[in-house]
Amino acid sequence: MNVQYASLLIAIPLITAFFVPLMKGLGEKAIKTYVLIITAIQAGIATWVFEEVYTTGKPIIVMAGGWRPPVGIDLYIGPFAALFVLIVALVSFLMAVFNFRAVKVEPIDKYAMLFLLLMLGATGMIATGDIFNLFVFMEITAITAYALTAYNKTGEAAEASLKYMVLGGIGSSFFLIGVALIYGATGTLNMAQIAQLAGNINPTVAQVALALVIFGLAVEAELFPLNAWAPDAYQAAPHPVTAMFSAFVVKAGIYALARILYLMSAVGTWKNILHLLIAMATLTVIVAEFSALRQRNVKRMIAYSSVSQVGLIGLAFALGTQAGVDAGVFQMINHAIIKVLLFLGVGYVAVQLGGAEIENFRGLGKRMPLTALGVTVGSMSAVGIPLFNIFWSKLRIILATVDAGYAWAAALVLGASVVEAVYYFRLVHAIWFTGEGERLRESAPLVAIMLLLIAIIVAIGIYPNYAWSLSQKAGNDIFNVAQYIKNVPLMGVGA
Repeated sequence: MNVQYASLLIAIPLITAFFVPLMKGLGEKAIKTYVLIITAIQAGIATWVFEEVYTTGKPIIVMAGGWRPPVGIDLYIGPFAALFVLIVALVSFLMAVFNFRAVKVEPIDKYAMLFLLLMLGATGMIATGDIFNLFVFMEITAITAYALTAYNKTGEAAEASLKYMVLGGIGSSFFLIGVALIYGATGTLNMAQIAQLAGNINPTVAQVALALVIFGLAVEAELFPLNAWAPDAYQAAPHPVTAMFSAFVVKAGIYALARILYLMSAVGTWKNILHLLIAMATLTVIVAEFSALRQRNVKRMIAYSSVSQVGLIGLAFALGTQAGVDAGVFQMINHAIIKVLLFLGVGYVAVQLGGAEIENFRGLGKRMPLTALGVTVGSMSAVGIPLFNIFWSKLRIILATVDAGYAWAAALVLGASVVEAVYYFRLVHAIWFTGEGERLRESAPLVAIMLLLIAIIVAIGIYPNYAWSLSQKAGNDIFNVAQYIKNVPLMGVGA
């Protein structure tokens, strides 16, 4: 198949999103089925792209209009993008199934349109090879996320959306100014050419530009101090959207941060930026874990846990080593899996029992045993218990942090993990050892999804080699900047 068909990853969600309003008269079920079909097609194309990239060992590069970069806009789908575009598509498909149970508030056509555009925005952020188009896709992601946060039309949802919008606007401004500085210093917006010219940029200008880009992306990447929106948005948004936020929206933001950070690694003041990011990431972990400990709403508690896990990923990327980048990618994969499981399970409990307060989880093992099993496995994995997937990625991040000379950061992260264990074990205790209640009928499709995710978590926990191999290839795609430059057919380079 022609590799140019990879552009359908952008075209399909963009085009089909604008057909949704035409289906309004067909009813809620028809619209949700339409979204399910589109996400299934997207998952099929993403699977083909993943297989093509990992089988051939070569990236897929799509050049708009046939123009070679930097004159033309390009999509660069290397091992990292191929892997995470697949994750975006698969998670979107699974949440499209969850939509049938979890989303009842009208207008469903607007929700479906925003749902597809959120998938588009995250896919574009990961696949683009142009820093300005990264900003465009980031804005698509952010604006749809603002609207979806407010979708339930409650006071809390409106407040959460407004907070997200204000911080997002600040972040976008920082990012755009940083991009302008990079463009002014290099005369290009193409990522490969920026990497090629990075060593010639004035170190002070580069340092300021990178700091602005990091603070700009810290909103989507949920890094302290620009992550205050996350717990409110996660709690207020529709349950499927919350899972999408955690599984891939934040991943797209942290990927963009890592990609730009390493593209500029030739800059003389690069180490100063790494130190800034290490401080932000470590503070993110500590503040989020202690905040989670105080929560009574389980969805909000898991939101803080998600922020903490992302801080751990940010720490890995900030080490400036191949081992750190590989471990960070491994954690991104594992985190996406467990947070889809947790937010699916918790969201389903909230739909069935009328809320996500911890009181509703008392006796859940007796009332909804399979859902309770899903939440329990997700909780145990999040803590980092052996035989579950997160154990391996957390261990590799800790080892990479110590090897890089930041033993103090590793110690703080390990201390924060003890706090994480306290609130997750409290939840598990409430599920299995307190409360009573009659057995409730559980949704077969949702239980099937949870059992599939449990199987993946345990499989990686027992045999992590395959996932680790994927992580190394994807990590090398970010860390090996020289190979990235070589792969992109820049006009006048290698011609």
